[in-house]
Amino acid sequence: MTKLEAWISKFLFSEDNSEKGLRNPQKVYDLLRIQPKGKIILISGTNGKGTIGEILTQFGLQKGLKVGTFSSPHLIRINERIKINGEPIKDDLFLNSLESVKRVKGDIPLNFFQYLALAMMKIFNDEDVDLWIIEIGIGGRLDPTNVLKADLSIISNIQLDHEEILGKGIENIAKEKAGIIKKNRPFILGQSHMPNSLKKEIKIKNSQVFSYEKDFKIMKSKKSIQYIDHTYQLKISNTEILDPSSVAVSIKSFDCLEIDITEKQIQKGLDSFSLKGRCEVISKDPFILIDVCHNLSALEKLKKRILDGMEGKKTAAIYASSKDSHDLISPLKEMVDCWYFPRCKENRLVNPEKFISFVDDKKIGSYGKSLEITYENIKSKSEFDAIIVYGSFYLVGEFLESNFV
Repeated sequence: MTKLEAWISKFLFSEDNSEKGLRNPQKVYDLLRIQPKGKIILISGTNGKGTIGEILTQFGLQKGLKVGTFSSPHLIRINERIKINGEPIKDDLFLNSLESVKRVKGDIPLNFFQYLALAMMKIFNDEDVDLWIIEIGIGGRLDPTNVLKADLSIISNIQLDHEEILGKGIENIAKEKAGIIKKNRPFILGQSHMPNSLKKEIKIKNSQVFSYEKDFKIMKSKKSIQYIDHTYQLKISNTEILDPSSVAVSIKSFDCLEIDITEKQIQKGLDSFSLKGRCEVISKDPFILIDVCHNLSALEKLKKRILDGMEGKKTAAIYASSKDSHDLISPLKEMVDCWYFPRCKENRLVNPEKFISFVDDKKIGSYGKSLEITYENIKSKSEFDAIIVYGSFYLVGEFLESNFV
């Protein structure tokens, strides 16, 4: 265990604080005397936050800006959550920031996410970051990063997910996510449909809104994509791996922030895009695809990827989730030849025995075995042309950390 990991284990998980509001983070934020000098972007949404954040990071680097990126969760090391110029911060910088937060907060209780968010803000402030790209965890209104006075707020899309936290239905979810919209500041929506609760918040905040397909859009052809809004157009090479709305939102973001970016810089930024664990092929022999999809909307992208590039392959799936549900299994039942449900190291994942009733007995390879034994069992069978590892971040992270391939 590293010094940073020991500190986090001792302090971040020791405080009993269920307070999810902004009152305590705001107090500590003020005590830290954080005064951001750079532009700040807050990104909420059900899916696509990480993709937009990474595209924006690459655009910023092409402009020569010092870029800070905050995301969650991590796959292997917690440092992945806080990056400067695309690189995870060093342990010493992380630890010093956490200790600063602990010192100034005194008796003010903070939970794990509030601690991390405040540490990130201190780092970006002290390091004079030019562009703050901040991914919201869940929702938005009560997320600790919402203490920041963002120059631009983004909601990538709004789907049904985390209803036990955000409330039932699209309107309640939209209302929570809309909490990141700032008064008299621009707001971008990465979809065309706008829930009524979102419209209401926009009106209250007097925010200038730009929505995908209405105010800006992407037109695709076989060889190129064309970005179009009311003021200009640009043409770039096709990027099959990237969602068009994420690309369009990212380009529009720089326009809203009045940061000039050329067609060449945009192309280089998209060419440099890399995001671990999102429909990522990590091996071609054997063919292994990993994906951290955790809701139906994200699963549709995985399904399309399988249809486009894996049709006809005999496929084994390794699956684990924190949700006791068949929702992420049933849509792939006809595409997967054999299912494996390992017991991962993370104890917050659902017991693998819970999933065996969701698939045909004849299609179950194994369940309850360690991830290492599970993978070795699949590898020893030469019948499989492809392996899909999907579901939880914890599963994908453990798979990558194990260096199986």
